[in-house]
Amino acid sequence: MIKQILYLLVFFLSFSIQDVNAHKFAKYNIVIDTDCGIDDFRAMTYFMASRDYNINAVTTVDGILDPDMASAYIHEILKIYHHEGIPLGKGNKNNASKKYTEHARAYWKNFIPEIIVPQLMSSVELLYKAIENERKRTIVVAMGPLTNIAELIGKHPEIMPKIEIILWYSEFDEKPFGYNYEQNTKAYEIIRENNVPLKIISGQDMKLTDDFFESCKEIKSVYAKTVLKFFEKNKDKTYYMWDDFLALYLSYPVMFREKHIEEYLVKIDPVPESFYDILITGILNSEKPDEGVVFNEIPTSGFMLRKDVNEFAQQIIEYHGYVEFKIASLTSEIHSHMGIYSILGAKMGLRIMEYLHAGLDEINIISYAGYDPPVSCFNDGLQVGTGSTIGYGTIKVDTTQGIRPETVVIYNNREILFRIKQDVIEEIKQDVGTLIKAHGLESDMYWSKLREISIEKYWLGMSRFDIFEIEEIKGY
Repeated sequence: MIKQILYLLVFFLSFSIQDVNAHKFAKYNIVIDTDCGIDDFRAMTYFMASRDYNINAVTTVDGILDPDMASAYIHEILKIYHHEGIPLGKGNKNNASKKYTEHARAYWKNFIPEIIVPQLMSSVELLYKAIENERKRTIVVAMGPLTNIAELIGKHPEIMPKIEIILWYSEFDEKPFGYNYEQNTKAYEIIRENNVPLKIISGQDMKLTDDFFESCKEIKSVYAKTVLKFFEKNKDKTYYMWDDFLALYLSYPVMFREKHIEEYLVKIDPVPESFYDILITGILNSEKPDEGVVFNEIPTSGFMLRKDVNEFAQQIIEYHGYVEFKIASLTSEIHSHMGIYSILGAKMGLRIMEYLHAGLDEINIISYAGYDPPVSCFNDGLQVGTGSTIGYGTIKVDTTQGIRPETVVIYNNREILFRIKQDVIEEIKQDVGTLIKAHGLESDMYWSKLREISIEKYWLGMSRFDIFEIEEIKGY
């Protein structure tokens, strides 16, 4: 009984801690360097599930999986999580021990049976570009050997002031030991000699419990569902929390003890009996309502909703998620009516933030939707969905190159074009033309019917993952 009470207390604590800053702005800029152990998969999932992070790169290092294989699997994971805009880099093969490869590969292969190795920039060069182009300092999250990071420092020593810390998992007793350290002991010494701040976390053989997987079954997010699917076909009963603690430390630092070993070296230990596996479920529950600036959450059913929206609200949330429901609802309120382009602008705004895994107010936008309705209504949805607003000065409207529902997103010296697919634009023209012909542009019936198809066809009926084309104009 006591255990159940503690379980519930920590479960609810996980939500309250996560909501302190309302997930409006990312707390940390990170890059992730991984060798794709099964604990790496979990840790990457926690980072991607949380909106506390601008994830500016993921790179692979030779370790448990070789870099080619690891990059192929991560490439697929980014598509599953809809974060395809996170740059991915591939490391070099360095003869790392493969004594754990067969065990880890069984999980990855069961989850993703077929892979194609993508053509990618080298891990070291991507790390350099991602850190250099970020306006603030970056946390380097190391989930494997320190090979890439040591090479980065050797080739680009000027980057060191822009590294806030290196956060690394390794066993430690007066000095590091274990797999991650043993694959490249020299890399650790290079980092120490250059006085780059290094925090080392050790897991103390803590394990995920059955309660963790049971809790995941109750969570609707793609992250929780993917964790369950990744582990469902395997027979292991014991899963040690190793790299998991890298994400948990940044999310819940009060649950850890820090000890300074040297001026630039800190050892971090998890506090025992802190129910870390339950805290993880708070991170994975990315579809839970966020605390807002004025509202704790917006209504999703009942008399607070207009009758026609209430009829479809639960379907919209089931198909597209609470976050899209909230963004499209707020867009419609500030826009003062329900319109097709404002709804699609809201969907695109959310898609942009998912694609990049960037926090609000991190990007700049150039919209080509002009100033004349109905196409210009697109701009209102973009502002709400991305947080790039006129007030912040992070959105501009360019009318010199023709009017169309497209936008260029500028982020960390990258430029990405997002546009509504042409067949969707043709459908809009046909639907609006039909309504005008039947009812006239100024009639109440026109606006009533426009509202009807905006809700049922374009809000409920169209997925933000299917209706946009995305093109990297200027990348790394």
